[in-house]
Amino acid sequence: MAASPAPPPDGAPTRPGSLADWLRERDDRQLARLLRLRPDLALPSPPDLGALAGRVAVRTSTQRAVDSLDAFTLGALERLVLLADESGPLDDAVDDPPADALEALLDRALIWGDEQRVQLVPTVRDAVGPYPTGLGRPAATLFAAVPDVVLVPVLKNLGLPPSPQPRAGQAIATVLADPERIAELVAAGDDAEREVLARLAAGPPVGTVRHTRLAAEEAAHSPPHRLLNRGLIVPLDSQRVELPREVGRFVRARSSEPSSGPEPPELELTRREPDALDRLGTTAVLETLRLIDALADSWTAQPPALLRSGGLGVRELRRTARDLGVDEPAAALVAEVAYAAALINSTNGPEPVFLPSTEYDNWRGHEPASRWLVLAQAWLGMTRQPSLVNQRGERDRVISALGPDAERGTIPALRRQVLGTLEELPPGAAPASREGVLDRLGWHQPRRASGQRPLAEAILAEADVLGLTAAGGLTGYGRTLLAATNPAANGVAGQTLAAAEHALARALPEPVDHFLVQPDLTVVVPGPPLPAMGRELALLADLESTGGASVYRITERTVRRALDAGRSGERLAEFIRTHSRTPLPQALTYLIEDSSRRHGVLRAGSAAAYLRCDDEALLARVLADRHVDALGLRGIAPTVAIADVPVARLLDGLRTAGYSPAAEAAGGALVTIGVDPPRAPTRPPARTISTRGAADTDAQLAELVRRMRSGDALAEVGRRIQPIAAQVPGVTSAATMELLRRAVREELLIWLGVAEPDGTATAHELRPISLAAGYVRGWEEGNDKLVAFPVHRITAVRVLDDPDD
Repeated sequence: MAASPAPPPDGAPTRPGSLADWLRERDDRQLARLLRLRPDLALPSPPDLGALAGRVAVRTSTQRAVDSLDAFTLGALERLVLLADESGPLDDAVDDPPADALEALLDRALIWGDEQRVQLVPTVRDAVGPYPTGLGRPAATLFAAVPDVVLVPVLKNLGLPPSPQPRAGQAIATVLADPERIAELVAAGDDAEREVLARLAAGPPVGTVRHTRLAAEEAAHSPPHRLLNRGLIVPLDSQRVELPREVGRFVRARSSEPSSGPEPPELELTRREPDALDRLGTTAVLETLRLIDALADSWTAQPPALLRSGGLGVRELRRTARDLGVDEPAAALVAEVAYAAALINSTNGPEPVFLPSTEYDNWRGHEPASRWLVLAQAWLGMTRQPSLVNQRGERDRVISALGPDAERGTIPALRRQVLGTLEELPPGAAPASREGVLDRLGWHQPRRASGQRPLAEAILAEADVLGLTAAGGLTGYGRTLLAATNPAANGVAGQTLAAAEHALARALPEPVDHFLVQPDLTVVVPGPPLPAMGRELALLADLESTGGASVYRITERTVRRALDAGRSGERLAEFIRTHSRTPLPQALTYLIEDSSRRHGVLRAGSAAAYLRCDDEALLARVLADRHVDALGLRGIAPTVAIADVPVARLLDGLRTAGYSPAAEAAGGALVTIGVDPPRAPTRPPARTISTRGAADTDAQLAELVRRMRSGDALAEVGRRIQPIAAQVPGVTSAATMELLRRAVREELLIWLGVAEPDGTATAHELRPISLAAGYVRGWEEGNDKLVAFPVHRITAVRVLDDPDD
């Protein structure tokens, strides 16, 4: 195999002389495959194959195509780059690329020609980089740039006579061209030197050495410097060295490490029943819904401020994590997903804060499966990466939750790729470890693997937290959701989403309408509660633990919270009796009755605010309490006091001090203040990115190829025909009109070049039947319907079956 074509022997088929000619020889299926593999080539639609050839060689497009290659195909391309740079056959370390890898490279037009003789697209060398397959540059190139004074010890150790550059560099390169001499030089070293060579031979071939130029006595104690003095590594400057290509090949040839095969590495799997995997996932689904509700309650009670730079402060994130009972990364994930789903938003005003949006109240009223689908879709499409929160950004600034620095436009595509690896596994199967998944992802795109590995690992962890996966494996409803949100789903997406919701609803445990009240005032709910019962129970008790069963605890503070929200003691007792499968404990009865009796004895109203109490001793104790001094209470009667603060603040201050006041209306009736929680305005969901090509379907690709071929044919005819006069735009010459009239009269077959409205050119074979009203009409070859073309858009005409010729 050679990298550049040779003249064919006499009688042999002519090889294409350029990339454009090679593209013209490809069939329609191959061109459509090229556009599918490299969709950027079709944006915007190229007018002809010559323009397509120009785009194929654009550096950014080539770089994108090279970065998308798997390890096997990338290795083949790198070996071709080496082959193109050298003469003669490759040795065992860099053997000829296999045929299936060549076919993949031809499909992407990174090389052109045929499998016997191919050429590289010019920009491929730059895209691959200076070290193909991780090998360094040839020894002749490296030593030619080294000062001759530095080469003195190398020449001495190799037994070469002293000489200046360039003869010194050429002499050393000649020695290293002999594998036997390299073997002798490597054998003369110790294990430490061979370890340095092995590390550089594995790639990249450039390393760092402190002070490449040392005195002979000091260099004798350093393995890298001993290698420098024998010419096995080459100094680039005072601190960098490079392993010559010849030495790297020698070391690799004796290495037992296997190269990348044509298939990705196998995953070690743990197999479960698909239904069992779904049941595991529903536990995380219910926990995610609970955390979103807990986040909304926490931020309603104490809204966090929006930083001037955008996002959530570190202390506010820490407080939120404490309120939710999770670590800070999990709290950041919950906040980011809620924000992407438009369930939280920042308020407007001089001091904006984060609050649940009005959309949150609508979302909370839906069924659990429907609520979770909103969150999962938001996570799949959002352009933010929660795992970056609290890390240092590019400007050495801490990345804040909900801040601008967490934006990553490529994250949605990476999520698809990571979950696509799990989607390839059979239902119920899960990888034994995340490392196997990451290694498999690294094989698919090795050029991007090092930078994407931490993000991919975080994506796998987030999918487990959200319940899209369970025990590392993709759940059944998660698999259906991925199919529904795939850009190729198109018209069936709505049906598949409904199927995903149905699959999740079937996997979720049935909601329960009862609980068990224990003598220690804990409430055990043996399953997910019904929404209405869950809201009332969350008001009456604090959640202590979750899982298959949830445990709540009732305290004096939680009973007072329910009373403050407008519930009466009788209503609370009736709620417990209705839903509890166990008798109401006497201690709980006393707690509710005692809290109800004390609740509302103190009453606040608006004067700016007043405080009224029939118990004179209690009111006197309140006025004497130093914990309420900030409220500015003043007694105006034995049973009445007034304050300058608003009623809501008066109520909050008294409750903080341990009292149980209630608000009253002008007529003395008890009223509830602050039942409607504050909300942020609704906003559209956060932007999402969906990667798609210029043409998704086979029919669209086929049409694009047809138009390019028509443009090519038009350009070819334009070189052989006198084009229509274009001195006055939009005016067709009299000679052309006469030619069209003659074709109508004599029923001749003509060839038309037409300029389309989008600027592209098409070619048609037409048998015209009329020329009127500015249109030529007739029958086109291969089309059963009558077609018409505007005369002012005709760019060329040629008669194909002229009887006079």
